[in-house]
Amino acid sequence: MDIAIALLHGTVDLFVEFLSPISPYLIKTYSIQARTIAMLIASIMLMTALSQIFFAMVLPRIKRQWFLLYGIIAFVVLPTSLFSLKMNIVGLYLVFFLIFLANAAYHPFGTALANRNQSSKTVTSFVSGGIIGGALGPIFITWWVGAVGLNKIIFFNLFIFIILQPILLRVKRNFVPISKHPNFSWKSFPILIPIWIMVSLRTFFMSSLHTFSPIFSNLQGYSLLIGGSLLSLGLISGLLFNILGSRFRIRFNNWLVNVISFAGMGLFLNIFVHTNSLFFFILFYVLSDSFLFFSMSSNVIEAQKMLPGHPAFAASVSMGLAWATGYFLHLSYSSFFGNQVGFVLNSIGIFSLITAGCILIFSRYFGRVLKQL
Repeated sequence: MDIAIALLHGTVDLFVEFLSPISPYLIKTYSIQARTIAMLIASIMLMTALSQIFFAMVLPRIKRQWFLLYGIIAFVVLPTSLFSLKMNIVGLYLVFFLIFLANAAYHPFGTALANRNQSSKTVTSFVSGGIIGGALGPIFITWWVGAVGLNKIIFFNLFIFIILQPILLRVKRNFVPISKHPNFSWKSFPILIPIWIMVSLRTFFMSSLHTFSPIFSNLQGYSLLIGGSLLSLGLISGLLFNILGSRFRIRFNNWLVNVISFAGMGLFLNIFVHTNSLFFFILFYVLSDSFLFFSMSSNVIEAQKMLPGHPAFAASVSMGLAWATGYFLHLSYSSFFGNQVGFVLNSIGIFSLITAGCILIFSRYFGRVLKQL
């Protein structure tokens, strides 16, 4: 069952990673600006993050949740088949919005399945499956577009949907409906403000990095596959850095984890933008991406520690609300500077270094204030 859960999560996260890597291809095919594709990606991410709040409230009230889960999987896997038809940029937007929306609806089900027996092994399998699927997405789709063609993606979609059927039947036999969470109070929010700010900025920097790096790679003369490989390698390395960051937090503290995370990202991103060697181009991208992952789990754990009686609320603020804020910043910034790809990457690297400095300076002040709340 653990393998079935991991495979399902991996498949779902595989498809949402198709959009950013092929952005150079979409810019050329649809004759659109980099700013347009960046705003498209950011707006989809923003609305998807906000939809998670809606799904958290609505899904537990639905009785036949298994049938809904089956439909959600279909809406993740099958919509890109429409690329076999000729469509404009609006159609493209709607297809990917549907995929991202279905992905957001899936995760409450996946989390319930992963926690059905309170086994750390099952949770680890669930998380690992999603990371592996997400890492394979960019390198696969860029290879497919170059070697086979995006208009033939329907064959891959149907193949995946068919082989998922026995996995879905296995999951059905062990299906766990989503239950309602206890009520919580927004009066607890002020204590989480520092975490919310740090995660919001990390999300802004990371989403900008993932959106503009494939475009920047293409502008440097590298192939679509190289751009996809950047994202895949960054995610794989980020998994390791995420684990290291969680352990570092135990030995030291969450403030220092964030200082290292933002400082490392800012330093290596600015080197990445100015290097001419393919080896160092890939290396410094992977390092900049990895350092952003360094604080990912640490901030969620810290938020839940600060509100031990409300772990779900702490997670929703440190992930859902903060992610939505970060995507809004990404959308706003892209709307102004989206066509200046190199400038965007340089500037978020500088902003990241400034953020590290601010955390280092104000961490003691925040620590004293939080003790008084």
